[in-house]
Amino acid sequence: MKIKFCGFRTLDDVQKAKALNIDAIGFIHFAGSKRFVDIQTIKQFTDIIPDDKEKVVILVNPETATIDSIIKETGITTIQLHGNEPISTIQYIRQQNSKLKIIKALPEVDKQTLLTAIDDYKHLVDQFIIDTPSQSYGGTGKTFDWKILESIHDVDYLIAGGMNYENIQKIAHLSLYHTGYDIASGIETNDKKDMNKMLDIIKLVKGV
Repeated sequence: MKIKFCGFRTLDDVQKAKALNIDAIGFIHFAGSKRFVDIQTIKQFTDIIPDDKEKVVILVNPETATIDSIIKETGITTIQLHGNEPISTIQYIRQQNSKLKIIKALPEVDKQTLLTAIDDYKHLVDQFIIDTPSQSYGGTGKTFDWKILESIHDVDYLIAGGMNYENIQKIAHLSLYHTGYDIASGIETNDKKDMNKMLDIIKLVKGV
């Protein structure tokens, strides 16, 4: 199972996580998020994260100038699109840097809408994140009905939305085919990344 820890805002928090047994570290470059960080800060983060981890920037309906700046000025390895991006945005990223991994986040609106969106994007992106629907494009800390995911097969996707130790335990008892978890609020205490919570989730998911 893959683990993506997301929503890092400070160098101190990145320092806590950079050597942990996780697969990806994410930073949000969307002004509507309380976890927003600017491009210069993202560069500082990516400079200190080892190459064995994906360095993910989360964008929401980005303009091409923003994509250009992120690619040229930071060391990110992955772009996560968390809005209503058209296929042309994905094509543009591929044209600028074909080596970048692209994740498409999808809201769990209803089963058919979700399946249709996966079908539309699955040949264009490398991974999906399925999140709780919100007008703020994620970051709510709220869960959704995970049973809707039972019909999703043969797709690389992470579950997001209110992921914490207790909810990951609950999901483990369901018959799902997800490949991991995307966690932000579930590893925080008072808006800071909590080392104990991170270590507990890693042990739960990875077993080490």
